[in-house]
Amino acid sequence: MIKTENREKIMPMFSGFEDSVLISCAEGRVGKIYCDDPNFPAAAVICAGDFYFTAGNAGYAAEAFALAEDNSEAVFMPLNDEWTDALLGLGRGLVKTTRFRTDMPEKPDMERLAGLADLSAFPEYKLEMINEEYYHQALEEVWSRAFVYNFLDYNDFSRNGFGCCITHEGRLICGASCYSSYSGGVEVEIATHPDHRRKGLATIAGAAFIAECARRGLKAHWDAANMMSLKIAEKFGYILKEEYTALCFEEG
Repeated sequence: MIKTENREKIMPMFSGFEDSVLISCAEGRVGKIYCDDPNFPAAAVICAGDFYFTAGNAGYAAEAFALAEDNSEAVFMPLNDEWTDALLGLGRGLVKTTRFRTDMPEKPDMERLAGLADLSAFPEYKLEMINEEYYHQALEEVWSRAFVYNFLDYNDFSRNGFGCCITHEGRLICGASCYSSYSGGVEVEIATHPDHRRKGLATIAGAAFIAECARRGLKAHWDAANMMSLKIAEKFGYILKEEYTALCFEEG
């Protein structure tokens, strides 16, 4: 497949595909676009971080797969069943996984979020915004890189993104940030360092971030990769909208 910047031709191929990352791509903020023919595309793939959105002629499944075959964290987001079957039919280790689309009421419960963002029970930690130092720390480790890696550099992140983080002795150990952003909203990315999990820190950082989104007039989109992520989202007031199928590499 050929890399292209011809969004005007490509984006209509994803019409009806509900995902905030695609909105960000349409605005030219994130994503690399590949297609078979930039002028008369029959198939296209949008790569944004570890996500690979596929549309058009599923006969190009092998070419789409080649874009992600070296990324063990790849998640394919097929437009339809034809793409799902074609990618699975390659026999290259992809399996189905269930993800969950959620929705947040137009006006989040700010009082509830403030209560959830209370860090007073953990005096050894600090709740801060992601600054330039924490931006670079996020890129250093696999668990945290998705907080910032869809932005070109810190200047791009400071203009078009933001994040709330929890730190310990000057080190980033938990955070909630913009996986992607567009003019009206963001996609929430949340994670905790393995050594600091099971303390509720993700809930604290997530609540602080979603409240910050509301203050900025931005919609905070939450696409849950698993039931644990969905349960955290529900604490903040998100409701399950629908389940859908994505593809990832089978563990092991």
